Amino acid sequence: MSKIFSIIGLETNTGIRDAGIMSGIPEVDDIQRSNLYTELLEDCGASEYIAVTVKSFRYGHGPPEPAGAEDLNWIALHRELIETGEAVELQTSRLAILYPDLGMQLNM
Repeated sequence: MSKIFSIIGLETNTGIRDAGIMSGIPEVDDIQRSNLYTELLEDCGASEYIAVTVKSFRYGHGPPEPAGAEDLNWIALHRELIETGEAVELQTSRLAILYPDLGMQLNM
């Protein structure tokens, strides 16, 4: 089985940044429910928007499936997979989540 995972980059309009790894190709709702996002909201206070970049990858051979928790831990320890091209980039998405407490989004 090949594993699908995404690197998520978040940045508030006040300059606070964070990044993390998620299973599969997450939708906006998945990102907003993630610990990464909720912790950023706690840190940023009154942000007007959060810019989100999602880079999705496939690693391995065979039919694709979302990476599980153990897979994500292993991938996080072996980030060279991305740098060397062993993990193939599938897509890059950019969007902004406006007024995070309301959950409005704007695709860029």
